[in-house]
Amino acid sequence: MTRNDIPGQEELKQVFTRMVREDRLPHALLIHGLEGGVSLSMALFLTRYLMCDEPSEHDACGICPSCSKMDHFTHPDVHFVVPVNTTKKVRREQVNTDRFLEEWREVLKASPVLSLRDWYEHIGIEKSQGFIGENEAREFRQKLALRSYEGKSKVFVIWHADRMNVTFGNKILKSLEEPNENTHFIVVTEQPAQLLTTILSRTQRFMEEQIGDEVLAGFLSSKFDMDPSRAMNTAFRAEGNVHSAIREAQKTEDPWLEEFRLWMRLCYQRDLIGLFNWSEKMARNNRDTQRQFIHGALKVLDRCFRMGWIDIPIPMEEDEAKFYKSFAPFVNAANVKGFVDLLEETSFHIERNVNEKLTWYDTSIKAIRHMHAGKKAVQRA
Repeated sequence: MTRNDIPGQEELKQVFTRMVREDRLPHALLIHGLEGGVSLSMALFLTRYLMCDEPSEHDACGICPSCSKMDHFTHPDVHFVVPVNTTKKVRREQVNTDRFLEEWREVLKASPVLSLRDWYEHIGIEKSQGFIGENEAREFRQKLALRSYEGKSKVFVIWHADRMNVTFGNKILKSLEEPNENTHFIVVTEQPAQLLTTILSRTQRFMEEQIGDEVLAGFLSSKFDMDPSRAMNTAFRAEGNVHSAIREAQKTEDPWLEEFRLWMRLCYQRDLIGLFNWSEKMARNNRDTQRQFIHGALKVLDRCFRMGWIDIPIPMEEDEAKFYKSFAPFVNAANVKGFVDLLEETSFHIERNVNEKLTWYDTSIKAIRHMHAGKKAVQRA
């Protein structure tokens, strides 16, 4: 992961490289990432620079043995901890990151701008909830006891650290309190509030910077050979979400737009049986996936309101443009707050393990009212 592979974050890159050069890198740091951002990429960039044999002022050399190993994610002194779960091949007592190490390397080589949903789908647990648990704590303890293979630093990258349970949290806490020499922990999370306060107090926090449209467009143009105007439109629609922008550049459809379109169509038709079946299907997804749908739905509603009633143009293409043009008028001052409050309430209930099927069906019934309140506002206009 080179400096040019990461859009934006110039100030954070400078801070990281300067701390390594001046031997001031904290033994435990936390990267507070943005949804769809490059926090994992920044952790890999920092690790590669730290492990490089001949780093320049701004980047790793890219040609030494350490850089070669980092490029293939096989460096023996770099350890990853990521959320996992049982599969057909991995039983509960075997669940830890090392059992999925080959799959982890595959997804990183494809793109380190990675979402939890991408990772879950890749290892076949998209219907489950990934976690960092007791088995991981045992492996973690054993790795901590090992000396560095190459005599330099030893690095632990903990991705989506908010998924750790109490057992693992207590284990890493002891390591943060009494760190081994030349051992660094890079904690990556989008939800630091979910971590133990004692862990937060023992890490130095760095916030991922919001990326501007121009910077993201320039990255898309150079990385995917996109026309500059199309790259700018893609960046504008992504609203700083690098993951979404890359998916669109790769012509990968938004996984939730069609699902949201179906849900709204059923609400418009007052199809209670169809909504019950839709609620059952949505409830079969894990909580992370359901929250991602809610986030996507809120983004669609925001765009529709801006397009239809605040008259802010948002560049769209093909079928997506047709949907927004036809649906935008139905999201207006009569219902937009109700929709937003409803989805936020749904997210609250899902987070607290309320029965998902009943939650989504109740949400759908209420969404019918909001949909037709917007329709009446259109008819009166």
